[in-house]
Amino acid sequence: MREIEIKARVRDIGKLLARLKAMKISLSEPKKQYDVVYSRPGAIDNDPKENWLRVRTENDSKVIFTLKRSVTGELDSIEHEVVVDSESEIVAIIGYLGYESFSDLTKVRRKVHYGEIEICYDEVPGLGSFIEAELLVDENANYEATIQQLWDLLTQLGIEKSDEETQGYDVLCLL
Repeated sequence: MREIEIKARVRDIGKLLARLKAMKISLSEPKKQYDVVYSRPGAIDNDPKENWLRVRTENDSKVIFTLKRSVTGELDSIEHEVVVDSESEIVAIIGYLGYESFSDLTKVRRKVHYGEIEICYDEVPGLGSFIEAELLVDENANYEATIQQLWDLLTQLGIEKSDEETQGYDVLCLL
């Protein structure tokens, strides 16, 4: 699958929560997510020939392994994901494949599906508050049309394009 998303800083959480309530959109309970991203040594961010691997631990228990490969940029990627039984085993496999740790961060995420769009509200210590809107689409989907659909929703929620953030949390935490 291809995941296309947009991300923006949330300047006024009260305003966002009021808009969500007015649209009858209820966020989930918060989940702590600890992400470790792995890359090949010397990998270049956004290179469509590079795979990026992520091990996510949710609420200190559920472990999700993800492979991402950029299509047009950091927030547009081919994505494959699977729940794994053992964090230590998947980390060992990643090491044997020659990948090394690129970044790690913890965030608290609340999310909801609004139609086919997934909305995520994230609190990232040291970075701030963000909202993401994302769609899982066919690999050949029209990028511009998908981005417009996502912005149409975020605009309804009071998010301005001037608050857009085009880099992933893994890169932002290294800046």
